[in-house]
Amino acid sequence: MKPELSLVIPFYNEEGNVEQVLQELSKAFKKSKISYEIIAVNNGSWDKTPKIIDSLKQKNKNIRKIDVKKNIGYGFGILTGLKNAKGKYVGYGWGDAQIAAEDFAKVFLALKNNNLDICKVRRINREESIARKIQSTIYNKLLLFLFAITLTDINGCPKIMKKEVYEAINPQSRDWFLDAEIIIKASRKKYKILELPVISRKRQKGRSKVNFRTSFEFLKNILKYRMDLK
Repeated sequence: MKPELSLVIPFYNEEGNVEQVLQELSKAFKKSKISYEIIAVNNGSWDKTPKIIDSLKQKNKNIRKIDVKKNIGYGFGILTGLKNAKGKYVGYGWGDAQIAAEDFAKVFLALKNNNLDICKVRRINREESIARKIQSTIYNKLLLFLFAITLTDINGCPKIMKKEVYEAINPQSRDWFLDAEIIIKASRKKYKILELPVISRKRQKGRSKVNFRTSFEFLKNILKYRMDLK
Protein backbone atom coordinates (compact mmCIF):
# COMPACT_ATOMS: atom_id res chain seq x y z
CA MET A 1 0.00 0.00 0.00
CA LYS A 2 1.42 3.36 -1.05
CA PRO A 3 1.90 5.99 1.66
CA GLU A 4 -0.06 9.22 1.53
CA LEU A 5 3.03 11.33 2.27
CA SER A 6 6.62 10.85 1.15
CA LEU A 7 8.99 13.10 3.08
CA VAL A 8 12.65 13.40 2.13
CA ILE A 9 15.19 14.36 4.79
CA PRO A 10 18.79 14.82 3.59
CA PHE A 11 21.48 14.18 6.19
CA TYR A 12 25.04 15.39 5.68
CA ASN A 13 27.19 14.53 8.68
CA GLU A 14 24.28 14.86 11.12
CA GLU A 15 25.13 11.99 13.49
CA GLY A 16 24.08 14.14 16.44
CA ASN A 17 20.59 14.84 15.03
CA VAL A 18 19.54 11.98 12.77
CA GLU A 19 18.07 9.70 15.45
CA GLN A 20 16.09 12.51 17.10
CA VAL A 21 14.75 13.79 13.79
CA LEU A 22 13.61 10.43 12.43
CA GLN A 23 12.09 9.22 15.69
CA GLU A 24 10.24 12.46 16.39
CA LEU A 25 8.88 12.67 12.84
CA SER A 26 7.66 9.07 13.00
CA LYS A 27 5.97 9.73 16.34
CA ALA A 28 4.31 12.96 15.11
CA PHE A 29 2.99 11.37 11.91
CA LYS A 30 1.66 8.35 13.80
CA LYS A 31 -0.06 10.61 16.33
CA SER A 32 -1.70 12.60 13.52
CA LYS A 33 -2.70 9.36 11.74
CA ILE A 34 -0.73 10.25 8.63
CA SER A 35 0.20 7.41 6.29
CA TYR A 36 3.84 8.17 5.55
CA GLU A 37 7.27 7.15 4.44
CA ILE A 38 10.42 9.02 5.41
CA ILE A 39 13.16 8.83 2.81
CA ALA A 40 16.35 9.41 4.77
CA VAL A 41 19.08 10.44 2.33
CA ASN A 42 22.62 9.87 3.45
CA ASN A 43 23.98 12.77 1.42
CA GLY A 44 27.65 11.77 1.26
CA SER A 45 28.25 11.67 5.03
CA TRP A 46 31.54 10.35 6.40
CA ASP A 47 30.48 10.24 10.07
CA LYS A 48 28.11 7.76 11.76
CA THR A 49 24.99 9.11 10.01
CA PRO A 50 24.52 6.16 7.57
CA LYS A 51 24.92 3.55 10.31
CA ILE A 52 22.34 5.30 12.49
CA ILE A 53 19.88 5.42 9.59
CA ASP A 54 20.44 1.68 8.97
CA SER A 55 19.67 0.93 12.62
CA LEU A 56 16.50 3.01 12.65
CA LYS A 57 15.08 1.66 9.40
CA GLN A 58 15.41 -1.88 10.72
CA LYS A 59 13.07 -0.91 13.55
CA ASN A 60 10.64 1.18 11.48
CA LYS A 61 9.39 -0.02 8.09
CA ASN A 62 8.26 3.52 7.25
CA ILE A 63 11.86 4.70 7.07
CA ARG A 64 13.73 4.15 3.82
CA LYS A 65 17.38 4.90 3.16
CA ILE A 66 18.93 6.33 0.00
CA ASP A 67 22.70 6.56 -0.27
CA VAL A 68 24.45 9.37 -2.14
CA LYS A 69 28.10 8.36 -2.21
CA LYS A 70 29.51 11.84 -2.77
CA ASN A 71 27.94 15.09 -1.62
CA ILE A 72 27.20 17.03 -4.80
CA GLY A 73 24.91 19.51 -3.08
CA TYR A 74 21.87 20.13 -0.90
CA GLY A 75 19.49 20.06 -3.85
CA PHE A 76 20.95 16.91 -5.35
CA GLY A 77 20.35 14.97 -2.16
CA ILE A 78 16.73 16.08 -2.01
CA LEU A 79 16.06 15.44 -5.71
CA THR A 80 17.59 11.96 -5.41
CA GLY A 81 15.21 11.19 -2.56
CA LEU A 82 12.18 12.59 -4.36
CA LYS A 83 12.86 10.42 -7.41
CA ASN A 84 12.08 7.46 -5.15
CA ALA A 85 8.96 8.94 -3.53
CA LYS A 86 5.81 6.82 -3.70
CA GLY A 87 3.30 9.10 -1.96
CA LYS A 88 0.39 11.16 -3.25
CA TYR A 89 2.03 14.14 -1.55
CA VAL A 90 5.78 14.74 -1.50
CA GLY A 91 8.07 17.11 0.30
CA TYR A 92 11.28 17.64 2.14
CA GLY A 93 12.72 19.17 5.26
CA TRP A 94 15.99 19.48 7.11
CA GLY A 95 17.85 17.08 9.32
CA ASP A 96 19.02 19.59 11.93
CA ALA A 97 16.07 19.32 14.38
CA GLN A 98 15.40 23.08 14.24
CA ILE A 99 11.77 22.65 13.14
CA ALA A 100 9.60 20.59 15.50
CA ALA A 101 8.23 17.33 14.11
CA GLU A 102 4.70 18.44 15.06
CA ASP A 103 5.08 21.37 12.67
CA PHE A 104 5.88 18.98 9.81
CA ALA A 105 2.55 17.27 10.51
CA LYS A 106 0.76 20.64 10.68
CA VAL A 107 2.14 21.65 7.29
CA PHE A 108 0.94 18.43 5.69
CA LEU A 109 -2.53 18.57 7.25
CA ALA A 110 -2.95 22.22 6.22
CA LEU A 111 -2.00 21.28 2.66
CA LYS A 112 -4.40 18.36 2.52
CA ASN A 113 -7.36 19.86 4.38
CA ASN A 114 -7.30 23.15 2.45
CA ASN A 115 -6.64 21.61 -0.96
CA LEU A 116 -3.47 23.66 -1.39
CA ASP A 117 -0.81 23.05 -3.99
CA ILE A 118 2.13 23.78 -1.68
CA CYS A 119 2.43 24.38 2.04
CA LYS A 120 5.61 25.45 3.80
CA VAL A 121 6.80 27.14 6.96
CA ARG A 122 7.73 30.73 7.73
CA ARG A 123 10.31 30.68 10.47
CA ILE A 124 9.80 33.08 13.37
CA ASN A 125 11.86 33.77 16.50
CA ARG A 126 14.98 32.62 14.69
CA GLU A 127 18.11 32.72 16.82
CA GLU A 128 20.79 33.77 14.35
CA SER A 129 23.62 36.26 14.00
CA ILE A 130 23.08 39.77 12.72
CA ALA A 131 25.03 38.84 9.58
CA ARG A 132 22.65 35.91 8.89
CA LYS A 133 19.60 38.12 9.48
CA ILE A 134 20.92 40.70 7.01
CA GLN A 135 21.70 37.95 4.51
CA SER A 136 18.19 36.47 4.79
CA THR A 137 16.50 39.87 4.48
CA ILE A 138 18.47 40.83 1.38
CA TYR A 139 17.87 37.43 -0.20
CA ASN A 140 14.09 37.54 0.27
CA LYS A 141 13.86 41.20 -0.81
CA LEU A 142 15.88 40.45 -3.94
CA LEU A 143 13.57 37.60 -4.90
CA LEU A 144 10.58 39.87 -4.33
CA PHE A 145 12.10 42.53 -6.57
CA LEU A 146 13.25 40.24 -9.38
CA PHE A 147 10.44 37.67 -9.42
CA ALA A 148 7.53 39.37 -7.62
CA ILE A 149 7.59 36.68 -4.92
CA THR A 150 5.46 37.83 -1.98
CA LEU A 151 6.41 35.04 0.43
CA THR A 152 8.58 36.16 3.31
CA ASP A 153 10.73 33.07 3.92
CA ILE A 154 11.63 31.50 0.58
CA ASN A 155 13.96 28.89 2.07
CA GLY A 156 11.65 27.90 4.92
CA CYS A 157 11.19 24.12 5.20
CA PRO A 158 9.48 21.74 5.29
CA LYS A 159 7.96 22.26 1.87
CA ILE A 160 5.21 19.76 1.05
CA MET A 161 3.17 19.65 -2.15
CA LYS A 162 0.93 17.53 -4.31
CA LYS A 163 3.02 15.09 -6.32
CA GLU A 164 1.58 16.36 -9.61
CA VAL A 165 2.62 19.88 -8.63
CA TYR A 166 6.17 18.72 -7.98
CA GLU A 167 6.25 16.92 -11.33
CA ALA A 168 4.93 20.02 -13.15
CA ILE A 169 7.54 22.24 -11.49
CA ASN A 170 10.27 19.69 -12.30
CA PRO A 171 13.05 21.33 -10.26
CA GLN A 172 16.63 20.82 -11.41
CA SER A 173 18.81 22.75 -8.94
CA ARG A 174 21.40 20.56 -7.29
CA ASP A 175 22.52 23.22 -4.84
CA TRP A 176 20.94 25.64 -2.35
CA PHE A 177 18.88 27.32 -5.08
CA LEU A 178 16.40 24.43 -5.07
CA ASP A 179 14.04 26.19 -2.63
CA ALA A 180 13.97 29.38 -4.68
CA GLU A 181 13.50 27.51 -7.96
CA ILE A 182 10.46 25.68 -6.61
CA ILE A 183 8.83 28.84 -5.27
CA ILE A 184 9.57 30.91 -8.39
CA LYS A 185 8.11 28.26 -10.71
CA ALA A 186 5.12 27.65 -8.43
CA SER A 187 4.35 31.37 -8.26
CA ARG A 188 4.52 31.71 -12.04
CA LYS A 189 2.09 28.82 -12.38
CA LYS A 190 -0.27 30.54 -9.92
CA TYR A 191 -0.27 27.61 -7.53
CA LYS A 192 -1.92 28.03 -4.15
CA ILE A 193 0.86 28.39 -1.59
CA LEU A 194 0.47 28.81 2.17
CA GLU A 195 3.16 29.77 4.68
CA LEU A 196 2.57 28.61 8.25
CA PRO A 197 4.43 30.54 10.97
CA VAL A 198 6.47 28.23 13.19
CA ILE A 199 9.18 28.72 15.77
CA SER A 200 12.67 27.88 14.54
CA ARG A 201 14.66 26.28 17.34
CA LYS A 202 18.35 26.87 17.88
CA ARG A 203 20.55 24.13 16.48
CA GLN A 204 21.81 22.05 19.40
CA LYS A 205 24.12 19.60 17.65
CA GLY A 206 26.28 19.67 14.55
CA ARG A 207 27.09 22.66 12.38
CA SER A 208 25.08 24.55 9.80
CA LYS A 209 26.18 23.94 6.21
CA VAL A 210 25.19 27.49 5.19
CA ASN A 211 28.10 29.95 5.05
CA PHE A 212 29.27 33.05 3.17
CA ARG A 213 30.19 30.90 0.19
CA THR A 214 26.56 29.85 0.10
CA SER A 215 25.56 33.53 -0.08
CA PHE A 216 27.58 34.03 -3.24
CA GLU A 217 26.07 30.85 -4.65
CA PHE A 218 22.58 32.21 -3.96
CA LEU A 219 23.37 35.53 -5.66
CA LYS A 220 24.93 33.89 -8.71
CA ASN A 221 21.97 31.56 -9.15
CA ILE A 222 19.39 34.31 -8.69
CA LEU A 223 20.96 36.49 -11.37
CA LYS A 224 21.49 33.59 -13.76
CA TYR A 225 17.93 32.37 -13.31
CA ARG A 226 16.58 35.88 -13.92
CA MET A 227 18.56 36.17 -17.15
CA ASP A 228 17.39 32.74 -18.31
CA LEU A 229 13.76 33.80 -17.92
CA LYS A 230 14.16 36.75 -20.32
